[in-house]
Amino acid sequence: MFKLTKQWQIRIFFWIAIILLKLFMPKPFNFMAFNVFLAYIPVEIGFQLPRFNDRRALAFWVSLIVWLLFYPNTPYVMTDLFHLSWLNPHTSINGILKSDPHIWLIFAIMVLCAVSCLFFGLLSLDQVSHQLTELITPKHPTLKFWWIILFSFISSIGIYIGRFLRLHSIYLFFTPSWFFQQLMSIWSINMLKFTLILTCLQILSYWILKTVQNTRFKV
Repeated sequence: MFKLTKQWQIRIFFWIAIILLKLFMPKPFNFMAFNVFLAYIPVEIGFQLPRFNDRRALAFWVSLIVWLLFYPNTPYVMTDLFHLSWLNPHTSINGILKSDPHIWLIFAIMVLCAVSCLFFGLLSLDQVSHQLTELITPKHPTLKFWWIILFSFISSIGIYIGRFLRLHSIYLFFTPSWFFQQLMSIWSINMLKFTLILTCLQILSYWILKTVQNTRFKV
């Protein structure tokens, strides 16, 4: 019997999600198709990286850099949950949540997109960090977790850029000088606090993911 690999299951999930979001997600939430597409790119690059499993290969380092540029798009989708406020989900009388099925359908779709992008991204982060550790420091496997912390920190900066400067990773390829000018203007105490909070969120989410993967519950 034909059996889909985990990679193909993830690919098909993203492709179907992007198509359905593009066709049926109502305004003003129709931006989700593009954001989920951007989150899919580093996941797919992560699938391809093992093909260049040689630290001397230029293709490996180019792919790794492109992966890192797009990786922040995976946890970024979590911040889209703030847009649920557009639904005005509370009644004007006593503040109780409305039971309108339309509101809860949008809520379910948004949460599903945010959680799936985050955790599929973390799986990619885990695989890339593991591969990088094996290629550079094979005698020190625990350094993998330092790569995870570093990439989480860098991606948190990327989330800040995307959320507050409204810049996507793709802009770096078309207007690099302008992109770096914007990058130099972001540094502040609030920005560093935001980066720390989002870094902790990603690291704790990674720990949850690995804990669930490694736990066998007795029935």
